[in-house]
Amino acid sequence: MKEKQVSATTLLPRFEEHLRDKRFFKTRQKILIACSGGPDSVALFHLLQSLAANHGWKLGLAHFNHQLRPGDAKKDERFVKDLARKFKVPFYSGTGNVKREAKRTKTSIEECARQMRYDFFLRTTQIEKFQAGVLAHTKDDQAETVLMRVLQGTGLRGLQGIREKFRMGRTTWVRPLLVFTKKELLGYLAKERVPFRSDKTNDSLRFVRNRIRLELIPGLQRDFNPRVVEALSRIPSIVAGESALIAELEEKAWEKTFKRRCGKEIELRRSVLLKFPPALQFRILEKALKKLDKQSGLSFEAWERIRQGLVRSRYRSSLPKDIDFALTPKKAILYKK
Repeated sequence: MKEKQVSATTLLPRFEEHLRDKRFFKTRQKILIACSGGPDSVALFHLLQSLAANHGWKLGLAHFNHQLRPGDAKKDERFVKDLARKFKVPFYSGTGNVKREAKRTKTSIEECARQMRYDFFLRTTQIEKFQAGVLAHTKDDQAETVLMRVLQGTGLRGLQGIREKFRMGRTTWVRPLLVFTKKELLGYLAKERVPFRSDKTNDSLRFVRNRIRLELIPGLQRDFNPRVVEALSRIPSIVAGESALIAELEEKAWEKTFKRRCGKEIELRRSVLLKFPPALQFRILEKALKKLDKQSGLSFEAWERIRQGLVRSRYRSSLPKDIDFALTPKKAILYKK
C-alpha cells in the first residue's frame, strides 16, 4: 500500500506541538535559521515562518558558501537570498575556501566545512543579537550519525548522537526536526509546492555518510528491520539519562583531580586520578585534552596505551594535536608542544 503523503495540515500542527512541548523558543525572540537551500532547511524555514506571526518571532536566514561546487554553490546562495527577500526576512551570507583551509589545518573536507560554517553562524548570532538559532537535522540524520559512530567503535558519548539543544556562544541552538523523517518533509514540500535546491554531492559514494544513507541503511531496512531508522534514532534518548549521570560523576571527579593549569600545561593529581575506575580516568584525561585543544580527543587505542602505563612510576605518551601525556610519581601532566 502506498504511504499517505504528509501535508501541511498534519505536519504543521505536529511541528507546533513539538515546539510547545520542548519550549525551544520564547515569544518575540530573534531566531536565525541556517539554510543551505536543500529540502530540510527550506521546510524548516517555511514551518517556522507559518508560526512566526502568532509568536512574534523575528526570523533571519543564514547561508554559508563552502566554495566546493563553484557554479551550483552560487545558485544555492542566490536561492536562499531570494527566499529571504520573498518573505521579507534578513539574509546573512558567508563564504570560505574549505579545500584550502582543510589542507592548511590537515583536517577532512567535511570537518573543516562544518567548523567554518559554525564559526560563521556564531559570528552572525553575536553581531546581529539573535537569541536562538535552528539547524535542520532530521530523524534520518540522527540514525545515520548513530550508525556511523557504532561502525567507528563509539562509546556512550557517541551514542548520544546529534544533540537536540546546545549553546554556541551566547546563543541557544536547537534542532526541532530530529523527530521528523526526511520523507515527511519531502511530502510536506511536495504538497505545498515549495521549491528547493538539490546538492549532487549528497549522491556521491565517496563520502562515508552517503554510503551509509544510500547503501547500508536501505540494506538493513530490506534484510533486517524496515523501521531501522526509527530504532537507531531512539538510541540517543535511551542513553541520555545514563550519560547525564556519568557527566555528573565526571565533573566531581575532575574537581578532585585537577590541580592547576599553566599556559599550555595541565597538571592532575596522580594519586587521586588512580583511585577512580578506568571509565572516569578516561573522561578526566579527555576533558584535559579538550581544554588544551578543542579538536583533540582520546582514541580507544591511545587510552589503552595510557591505561597500561598508569601502573608505572614514570610514563610518557604522545597524542594527536602535538599533545604529550607524562606521568611522574606524584603527578600526571598533559601539555601542548
